[in-house]
Amino acid sequence: MAKRRSKKTAGGYFGLGWVISLILCFFFGWFLACIHRFARGKILLGVLAIPIIFGLFFWIVDFICLIAKKDIVWLA
Repeated sequence: MAKRRSKKTAGGYFGLGWVISLILCFFFGWFLACIHRFARGKILLGVLAIPIIFGLFFWIVDFICLIAKKDIVWLA
């Protein structure tokens, strides 16, 4: 029986790919962190990622995660 290859989706924000997501995270990461969590259905993390509350923390975590894993997997 032939093995099926799973389609791997592009990582990063909304499946845009690693390089584009890295650039977007650098400039708009504080805002996209909140929107991305709401899009994934993580309401509590989305509220916590609002820039006034913990936005800077989520921005730093997303930026490091994109560099290390090429996808947003931590706190997502």
